[in-house]
Amino acid sequence: MARKRELSSETRQSILVLRNSMREIAKKLKISYNDVYYSLQRTAQTGSNQSRKRSGRPRCTTKQEDKYIRVSSLRNRRLTGLQLASSLNSTRKTPVSTSTVKRRLRDFGLQGRVAKTKPYPRLANKRKRLRWAKEHRHWTEEDWKKVLWTDESKFKVFGSQRRTFVRRRTNEKMLEECLTPSVKHGGGNVMVWGCIGAGKVGDLYRVKGILNKEGYHSILQRHAIPSGQRLIGANFVLQQDNDPKHTSKLCKNYLQQKQAAGILLVMEWPAQSPDLNPIELLWEQLDRMVRQKCPSNQSNLWELLLEALGAISPAYLNKLTARMPKVCNAVIAANGGFFDESKV
Repeated sequence: MARKRELSSETRQSILVLRNSMREIAKKLKISYNDVYYSLQRTAQTGSNQSRKRSGRPRCTTKQEDKYIRVSSLRNRRLTGLQLASSLNSTRKTPVSTSTVKRRLRDFGLQGRVAKTKPYPRLANKRKRLRWAKEHRHWTEEDWKKVLWTDESKFKVFGSQRRTFVRRRTNEKMLEECLTPSVKHGGGNVMVWGCIGAGKVGDLYRVKGILNKEGYHSILQRHAIPSGQRLIGANFVLQQDNDPKHTSKLCKNYLQQKQAAGILLVMEWPAQSPDLNPIELLWEQLDRMVRQKCPSNQSNLWELLLEALGAISPAYLNKLTARMPKVCNAVIAANGGFFDESKV
């Protein structure tokens, strides 16, 4: 016997509105007498003309199997849906599909994503990061404004080291406006050294060639210390990473002399910690601003970088400094490991 078509909600509402006999209603709406009878009976019982909720197709996995899928995925984040399905099917008579396993994972909030690339932190460096975060977690906003944040960064003429997002349809993957342009040998790049502090930008210096300890010593003399004194004042805190040229005898002795003279304080910086430096976010912002202008060559890229830096507002820089207590708490919560920067 063929399955009968279900009455729509509109038809059931019409049955309620028409106050004739059931046979007259059936004739007017061109439906059977039984349809009218059962529709009115159901409305009287439930107080609604909506269809009853169906139980649906029974789940092919039990609660215990769902838990197994979740726990297995959390124990090894690199297991694919196919591998999880194969492992589960080894204990089942009726196999489940990979799509079913993926649906169960999505139900638990476990989405498949591309792993973010980060340098693997050594245990000793995790301990240093944790100690640094604990020492600075109670710093006030004024304390952070006394820090001169410094770093080097490389900007490419064509393309970008950072991800580029576009909106496209399924068949537009190779459309020219949906591609990130690239040229042979990268089309050149511009290496810069820069600094920020107290909600203001300091010098931006273009590094030509390879930056060695002598070159960095010159940057300290001509740009870092003058910028710190101009932006913050005497006894500012100089932040720099542990690059070999930064920690060379030449630069270390020079900074010790300045520290003894009361000009600055050198912040002890944990290794493998670019995520703690707010200037990294400034580099990303500059890169986005420059990409919009489509630089044609290295000289043009340098000019656009200077222009973009001049357009950075103090409010944006203060926002970078204000997030530092949250950064410290995030590092402590991660026990010295890396944290999700998008949530800070």
